[in-house]
Amino acid sequence: MLFNSVFFIIVFLPLSLIGWFLLQRLEKPVFAKIFLVGMSFWFYGCYNVSYLWILSFSMLMNFGFSILFDKVKRFGSRRVLLIVSVMGNLGLLFYFKYFNFFIDNCNYFFHTDITIERIALPLGISFFTFQQLSYIVDLYWKKTVHYKWWDYACYISFFPQLIAGPIVHHQDFCPQLLVRKNRRVKAENLFDGFALFILGLAKKVLLADTLAIVVNAEFNNIHALDAVAAWVTIICFTLELYFDFSGYCDMARGIGKMFGFNLPENFHSPLMATSVRDFWRRWHMTLTAFFTSYIYIPLGGNRKGTPRKLLNLMIVFAVSGLWHGANWTFVIWGLLNGLAIVWENLFPKLRFKLEWLNRVFTFGFTVMAFAIFRSNSLQDALLLFKKLFTGGWNGMLFGMSNVLLIPENYVIRQGLEVLLPSALNMMYLATLLLPMIIGVLLIRGKRAEEWIKEKGRSTIGLIVLASLFVWSFVSLSQVSTFLYFNF
Repeated sequence: MLFNSVFFIIVFLPLSLIGWFLLQRLEKPVFAKIFLVGMSFWFYGCYNVSYLWILSFSMLMNFGFSILFDKVKRFGSRRVLLIVSVMGNLGLLFYFKYFNFFIDNCNYFFHTDITIERIALPLGISFFTFQQLSYIVDLYWKKTVHYKWWDYACYISFFPQLIAGPIVHHQDFCPQLLVRKNRRVKAENLFDGFALFILGLAKKVLLADTLAIVVNAEFNNIHALDAVAAWVTIICFTLELYFDFSGYCDMARGIGKMFGFNLPENFHSPLMATSVRDFWRRWHMTLTAFFTSYIYIPLGGNRKGTPRKLLNLMIVFAVSGLWHGANWTFVIWGLLNGLAIVWENLFPKLRFKLEWLNRVFTFGFTVMAFAIFRSNSLQDALLLFKKLFTGGWNGMLFGMSNVLLIPENYVIRQGLEVLLPSALNMMYLATLLLPMIIGVLLIRGKRAEEWIKEKGRSTIGLIVLASLFVWSFVSLSQVSTFLYFNF
């Protein structure tokens, strides 16, 4: 099930909220928690019901480990239990996400001919595995307590963040679940949450999905691109990825707020960053926090000298690249970001005096790195980079914009075809440039919560929210999945 679907908006979400708050009126909150877990499983199972056993097994396995951590006191035994639990989680993740990649590389590098059936990637396995790993590791260090089953099940399976984040730390969720005042309906939470949901929906449906039409077409047509078209394509992908993932997280946080939960922020104007290091403080912030707490610091962080610090950074970004997917394009993307941050640590004063130049340079690096990230293979990435710098100009920009046969320009298209056919190419180009310009303006503007707080309740704000909701809702006939579902 998708947030950007008619069934979710008019049936599933209202039913979930009504059931949650009605059951909260009972003295025992466990019934509301059981209901929420059941609705979350329904949400997850709509994508592929066979994946429910994987989610269930993972949750039961880790809950079993948490019981053992609660009972085992000896340091040596707890250490063995930690190793077993971490290997269990990573083993599950490796099998479903990386086993095919491992076999393919064995066949390539060792000239073997191992054949296996392709293993489908369960939705959200990277996200719910990392959440459970953080809980298990914190139990080992006695930084948290063993929660009851229904509290734990709500934390892991809560449907807004189950599939594509944000990666919610148990300390950010479970205490909220246990506070009785959060069980009451609050009009302010419902309004702010739905407003945030609308803004996220508009990001996804009106911007990301429009840009995706061009991106998907041209990344499968790299050989025909000229330099200008290649640059426009990779900029479109960066904007698409940002508005797709940022839109999902806004919707997730908005839904969470409706239920009375404050989920962590995942983006803070990342495309306005003045360095790669600054970018990673702003982009996918919950993933950065996870890697910092559970990989970088345990490796020694910056406590063991500069060489070790730089090595730790490279390890973190190599893991980050691999976490995003089983393809060498992701690994190279991660390593490039790691190298950029190593460079910034070695030469911190090697910067432009004007901040806007630092922003432009960082944006350029980010866009080119994401070009590798999006490429289907390293060969495609190399061809794309060749086009970026030696592709010349053959007018492909007009050809690539012609794929934008969207409902919003239907009437204009029909009119121009009859009255002024020669202007069609310019109309298509304007259709391409408009969401790019709007995207750039939005990444420079206020964050969604700030806008809602300042203008969301004004007459103009309500008109904007209503218009965006109706426009987005009407456009749901073109439902598409979120990019981070693939990671």
